[in-house]
Amino acid sequence: MAGKLSAAAATGSAGQITALCRHLEFFAGHPPLAISPLSNGELNLNYRVQTRRGLYAVRRYPAGSIVCRQQELRCQHAAAVAGIAPAPLCLNNHLQVLISEFIDGGSDFVLTEQSLPLLATTLATLHQLPVQTAVLQPVNYLSQSAKPVRQAFSAADKALFKQLLAAAKQYQALPADWVLCHLDLHAGNMLWADEALWLLDFEYAQIADSYLDLAGIILNFELAAGAEQQLLAAYRQQRHDATGSPELQHEKLLLAKTVFSGFCWLWYLDLQLSHPELQRLSQHWQQQLTKQLALQAA
Repeated sequence: MAGKLSAAAATGSAGQITALCRHLEFFAGHPPLAISPLSNGELNLNYRVQTRRGLYAVRRYPAGSIVCRQQELRCQHAAAVAGIAPAPLCLNNHLQVLISEFIDGGSDFVLTEQSLPLLATTLATLHQLPVQTAVLQPVNYLSQSAKPVRQAFSAADKALFKQLLAAAKQYQALPADWVLCHLDLHAGNMLWADEALWLLDFEYAQIADSYLDLAGIILNFELAAGAEQQLLAAYRQQRHDATGSPELQHEKLLLAKTVFSGFCWLWYLDLQLSHPELQRLSQHWQQQLTKQLALQAA
């Protein structure tokens, strides 16, 4: 559910981050020597900070953010202990900053037939981590996500949201595989370094049904049918005791794709109210939601 801000916007904020770092106790004995922008989400700004002690990733959150950063910290810490995420080093809630280990020498993770089993294994590792978080109930989550945008709904939007809620209720009625989900698994949140796959940005991570992460990967990477089956088979090899019968798996995946598309549609619909350039992404996920509802009804 994340995109990228322009390089100009990120660069324009680098001076603010430099000043901010000077006020952070974490950098008291080793002030920043160099700061450069990293890939940024629609709301958060991320920077590579170099000091005499090493490299760090500094993430600045928007003012007024309602995301529980302590929960994000717990999830990322658990993933770091498991060797699938950079270690979080310092969270400053007052200044809305998270400082993490910087994975140097990394490159974008490219999903191929050869790398797909690694992604499945990494996902299974994440899903088996014991972390206490809030539990995501799709119907409630969608209802909350729709509140900021309902007044802007067209008649077609209202009809689509009604169908989405009906699908979410169906999904929620099925047996759930409660695990720690990332819930924002796309190429921008994955890094290939040291012959390993690292997961980034645990902002939305919480306990949820495992199929939401599987659906997110399939949709974000636009996997063809063969690659989708390869992903599912590799994942089930790791968690064969928790995925259910083939019939249940098929039904849950169809509904999870619908629900995940709905999450993204509402997310971008809300963002485009203040960032009109995001309208294309809102329309993309609206079309994806319509497609998934049609497949579900077929």
